[in-house]
Amino acid sequence: MKFKPKYIVAIISLGLLFSCEEELELLVPYPNDITFNELTLGRFTFKTYNEPFVAGDNESGIITANAVNTGNGTHSGFALSNQNLRSYPWYSSPKFAPTSLSETEKQQSIDSSAYSVYTYGVNRTENYLVGNTTGDNAYFTLEKPGVVEHVLVANTSYNYLLMQYGSVYSGTIDSQTQTWLINGNPVKNPNIPNTSTDYYATFRLPSTADVEAVRLSGHVILEKRKVGEIVRAAVLDSGGTEAEGETAYKAAYKDYSTGYLKLTMEGYLNGNKTGEVDEYLALKPGVDPVNPEYNFTLNDWRKVDLTSLGQVDKVLFKMSSSYVDAQGKMIYPTLFCLDGIRLSK
Repeated sequence: MKFKPKYIVAIISLGLLFSCEEELELLVPYPNDITFNELTLGRFTFKTYNEPFVAGDNESGIITANAVNTGNGTHSGFALSNQNLRSYPWYSSPKFAPTSLSETEKQQSIDSSAYSVYTYGVNRTENYLVGNTTGDNAYFTLEKPGVVEHVLVANTSYNYLLMQYGSVYSGTIDSQTQTWLINGNPVKNPNIPNTSTDYYATFRLPSTADVEAVRLSGHVILEKRKVGEIVRAAVLDSGGTEAEGETAYKAAYKDYSTGYLKLTMEGYLNGNKTGEVDEYLALKPGVDPVNPEYNFTLNDWRKVDLTSLGQVDKVLFKMSSSYVDAQGKMIYPTLFCLDGIRLSK
C-alpha cells in the first residue's frame, strides 16, 4: 500500500481488552527525544507530505524525515499520525458497510488502520511517524552527523490485524487454505469493549493490491505443508513406500521453520553504509537462531538500540517478510511506526 493524501477523522472507540503473545513494557519518549509533538496535527488524524519535513529542536536535535509524492496521489516515505484504532474498520464488515460504499470510502476505511499504531493499551506517545518503505524512501537525515542512541518502533494496526487474524476474520476457518470465511460465524470485533452480539459480524481488510492475506500462523502452516509435500514426492519418486513418504512428510513439516516480519535499519555516513540493525515486528518459533523460542506479534512500542551504527547522517528503514507472492513482493504492507528518536549529545 502507498500513502494517499487525505485527513481522516476517526470516530471509532478505543478498546483496552486485548492481550497478545508477548507482554512488552509500555515505552514513552523522554522530553529530550525527537517526538514530533511540536508538529501541528488534529486529534485522531493523520497527515501526508509531498516533500521532506523537519522535526526536532536545538534541545533534542534536528532531523529531516523523507516523504515522496510518487504520482497519482500516492506517497512513500513518512507520514505523521496520532491515530490508535486497533479493531477492524466497521465499514469492512458486510453487515455494517453501507450498500453504496464508494471506492474513496473503502480506501478511507483501510487507511484508518494503515495510519494507526497498534498498542495493547491507549497509545501515550501522541504524534508519531508512519513509514512506508516502498522505493527505499523511508529514511531520515541528521542536521549534524551523530550517534542515534535508540528509536521506538511499532506495528501499524493494519499489519497487526493481518498478521494476527488475516484479511478475513470470522468464527469459521477453512483448514485447507487457512483463511477465515467471510460468510462464516460472526465474531466480536477485536478490542471493542461492547460485548453485545448485535455487534458481532465477519470482517474483511484486504492487503496490498486487494490481496487476501492469511494470518502469520496460517502462512507458517501452508509453507510447512509445501516443504513436506516436496519431501514426500522425492521419497515416492525414488521408489519409497507411501508409509515412508508419510514419515518423511511429517519430519520435514516438523523441522521446517518460517514466519516473520522484519524491520532493518541501515546507517550511512557521507553515502557509505556504517552498519545495520534488524528488529522483528513478528516472529514464529525456530526462525531466529539466537532466540528460537520466540513467538510474538509486536503489540506495543519497542526500543531499538542503534548505537552500533556509529556516526551517521542518515538512517534508512527497510522491511522484509517470509510471506511473499510469486514475484517476491511482500503480502503484508510495508508499513511501520516510528517515534522517540534519541540522538547522543
